[in-house]
Amino acid sequence: MTVNILQRIESAGVDGIKKVALKKIYGKECDNMLERLKKKEQIFIEKKGVTYCIWSKENYIHYLTQNDPKFKLVLDMVSGTSQSEPKGHTQNLLEEVESISNQDSALANDDFEIVFNKYLNESSTSIGWTQFSKVREKICEAKNLSKEKFYTLAADLIEQKRERYEVSSGGHEGIIVRGLVHGYVRNL
Repeated sequence: MTVNILQRIESAGVDGIKKVALKKIYGKECDNMLERLKKKEQIFIEKKGVTYCIWSKENYIHYLTQNDPKFKLVLDMVSGTSQSEPKGHTQNLLEEVESISNQDSALANDDFEIVFNKYLNESSTSIGWTQFSKVREKICEAKNLSKEKFYTLAADLIEQKRERYEVSSGGHEGIIVRGLVHGYVRNL
């Protein structure tokens, strides 16, 4: 029955399917199956008004891209896409995002912090600031990381160690804080 529910959710497309509709078809047992699918990150559930809507992973990304300008902006910035790219690029982008999310971490958080600090100190100016892109280039080359993986690890590190790092908005690439690109970083 779980396979049937998942197929029904996938067939709903970008609009998703209401939880109430699934309950009418599959009964109360539907809740347990939806929880299992959610834990496996095969589906996403979001409250819209008073109803809950459900999407498959791929359809949810499409939905957010179409309906959430902040998500689209962040996705475009992370992937380096522009508005001039063809619509077929979305599928390649989805595959790239999925492969990134499925990658095993090439560096543990502690190892990343050591490498990050090393290259941050090497690249910083006399007042301590450096562009994230300079640090990223060195780390990605040395540790064979993707750009996306670097920024995920960097954002996590800076969030965890706020007292140690300061970020500043600006630049063409960096971490996203409250919807703005913060392309400069320094040790405190």
